Amino acid sequence: MAADLSLRQDIEIQGDIIAGFKKDHMTLLLLQFSDATAARSWLEKITPKIATTQQVADFNAKFSQARKTSGGDDPAALKATWLGLSFTYQGLQFLTGQPDLLKAEAKTGDTLEAFIQGPGDPQRSIALGDTDDNDPKHWVFGSASKPTVHAVLTIASDTKNGLDGAVEEQKQAATQAGATLVSEEKGAALPGSKKGKEHFGFKDGVSEPGVEGFDEPDPDRSEIDGADQNKPPRTVRFSKEHPGTRLIPAGEFVIGKPLTPGHAPDTAAVRTVPAWMHNGSFQVVRRLEQDVPGWWAQVDVQLRRLKDLKAVPQDTERDWFAARLVGRWRDGSPVCKHPDQPAGAAAGSDNDFKYLGDPDDPDGLITPLFSHLRKTNPRAGLDAEGPVAEGFIDARRIIRRGAPYGQPFDPTSEDKLNGPDACRGLLFVCYQSDLVGQFEFIQANWINDPDFPPGRTDKPGPDPLVSGQLATVNDGRASWEGKNPAGDRQTTTLDFKPFVQTRGALYCFTPSITTLRRLAQNRLTGELVEEPKKPVVAQNLPVDAVLPLPDVDGRYWTFQQGTIGLIGLEGAAVGQLTTGEVTDRTGVLIKTVGPYAGWPALKGVTQIDTILPVFDEQRVNGKSAYWVFHTVGGNQVYRYITIGAAEPYTSQTAGTDQPLSRWGSFGGVTHVDAFLPVPDMRPAGDGSHWYWMFHNTPVGQRYRLISIGRSGNAHPDRLQRDDRQLSQWRSLQGVSRVDAFLPVLGKDDPSGGQHWYWVFHQDNFRVVMVNHGGNHQDDLLRGDRPTAVWCRHP
Repeated sequence: MAADLSLRQDIEIQGDIIAGFKKDHMTLLLLQFSDATAARSWLEKITPKIATTQQVADFNAKFSQARKTSGGDDPAALKATWLGLSFTYQGLQFLTGQPDLLKAEAKTGDTLEAFIQGPGDPQRSIALGDTDDNDPKHWVFGSASKPTVHAVLTIASDTKNGLDGAVEEQKQAATQAGATLVSEEKGAALPGSKKGKEHFGFKDGVSEPGVEGFDEPDPDRSEIDGADQNKPPRTVRFSKEHPGTRLIPAGEFVIGKPLTPGHAPDTAAVRTVPAWMHNGSFQVVRRLEQDVPGWWAQVDVQLRRLKDLKAVPQDTERDWFAARLVGRWRDGSPVCKHPDQPAGAAAGSDNDFKYLGDPDDPDGLITPLFSHLRKTNPRAGLDAEGPVAEGFIDARRIIRRGAPYGQPFDPTSEDKLNGPDACRGLLFVCYQSDLVGQFEFIQANWINDPDFPPGRTDKPGPDPLVSGQLATVNDGRASWEGKNPAGDRQTTTLDFKPFVQTRGALYCFTPSITTLRRLAQNRLTGELVEEPKKPVVAQNLPVDAVLPLPDVDGRYWTFQQGTIGLIGLEGAAVGQLTTGEVTDRTGVLIKTVGPYAGWPALKGVTQIDTILPVFDEQRVNGKSAYWVFHTVGGNQVYRYITIGAAEPYTSQTAGTDQPLSRWGSFGGVTHVDAFLPVPDMRPAGDGSHWYWMFHNTPVGQRYRLISIGRSGNAHPDRLQRDDRQLSQWRSLQGVSRVDAFLPVLGKDDPSGGQHWYWVFHQDNFRVVMVNHGGNHQDDLLRGDRPTAVWCRHP
């Protein structure tokens, strides 16, 4: 029987909750509204742009497959920019005009009460460990002394350019709606070898839970869990892709879905949460500042204490000790399975352990009981009477979606942003259906509690990595369990100080797409008013290639991320896309033609890199010919195809894919990105056509000059000038890689003058000019705008 993966097709749950944006670049815009009517109008416009689970899951699956095909490298041609939106309680009050919203439903100790009060509430902040230096009075957002935050707009992108363009667009839209930007929180994956790690240097995000109905289960592995003797046992499945990762019921993260049997219904407000909150989730946002040199200095001090007391061998290295504070080595491999040294990338995602039988470690002799890994997810957890059923722990899981902020600490750098005084840390984001039973329970009952696991003569101590109460609870004492040189058990008390400070916190609600529409219409209950559909901007996606239809001016096929679209540009739209303002009259998506594989000529093609029309075979005998350059298994090849010159535009391919080595002008080229015809050399005096050919190299994109001739049925090509840098083009300043060129309709007269082109690069496009003849002087006519204006829906 096929596994139920229906959540992958969900169009109601926002995409970051279960599927996860998982982008290298992320910004949170914290907004405050001033006019409810204007805010609802803004919400109506932005709701169609909010990413759904289906959209994000489909993209992530393609991205993952392309990465596997390329041997682990991120696929350069697959990029997307996603939006997510959530509201604080004050934001919902403002949008709805209901000052008592949810107060009748909220009960003492439940998640609705926590949402209403927020993390800055004095009693809640104490329980969370936000005291002393972490006190809300020191926060940059989320406290009573700071401007009220109404909404959190999450913008995430694969590229910095894609992020910057989307952030600027959304800031302008919010400003036009009368909103104030309270704070702009920027997160990004650390560069180079630090990618995937947090600022202390350890791989992050390894222990994420799987979700039933979304993640494919391993057909050969399951176990029976009895978390509650009063309820029937649950069959627990495990992730097929991530061995050892338990699949958790979706209700732990999405309100209204079934919870685990061990989840307390009262804290989750199961019986009182209103229907309009279903398919939504509670979002926690925390800005956690990290003192990297201070933390590593503390590691050295505590290790020296252990050596002085002969609790560890004298040759023990700091990485060995630091790994035990975290529970994993820097590369992510778990200490419990690799106690002597890290095991490398293959073990860096290992979740297949419980501290019981792999090997048994009930007293923390291998992985300390106070380690970050055991404090945040004790797995086969221990209490005073023995193991706790993992079903109880399943009910405490959260899904994390954060990112580091600030530049890495580098004592050798002269840049202040890399220095010890620069701000850096973790932009912590998580989703759950129960703020009290999940996030707050982990923080108060596990991380901050020195007596967890309970019932021990020597209390384990709080989490030395992230606990906010190290200085005030138990004086930061933690019990190091080990053996002395004689082999006898020995407990050594260590003293930890906090080097992670809370600098902001919010509790938000991330509504379903339907509830976003309800909020925009101020109709949380009752029937929605169905408005006539308006043009909306699609996601900003890279344009792999654009082909004019052979028989209709102003009609184009766009090839984007595996999908072919049909675009129509009328006269006014051409002006808007070149020098005018972008309006809803710009590029209109007439229809989605379908996936690449829908064209017989593109069978087996998953990643198009560029398409070059065969210059002398256009509209000949009822068809036009093209060379299609595409990537297979990490290597670029090309094929010759034909497309009918009129509807139904039947396509076919001639022969098989060929290697680039068949092109004489391509010496040393491994990946072609784009071609631009030389305006006054089509044809040249000898009948050949000349092109600037742009191609990727290990040191960035370069371009060269080539010519293609005609000899019988062949097209001999020749290198006319070797590689040069993109900086030679004034019009391409700031562009790191060109993806496609397209002549502007009516602005590419072969007889002379100026030639205008749309230039697509990453998630943007610009308009450039190239002079006819001479040295082909070029210039920038219109700066970058997002590619989404090429894909507006009618």
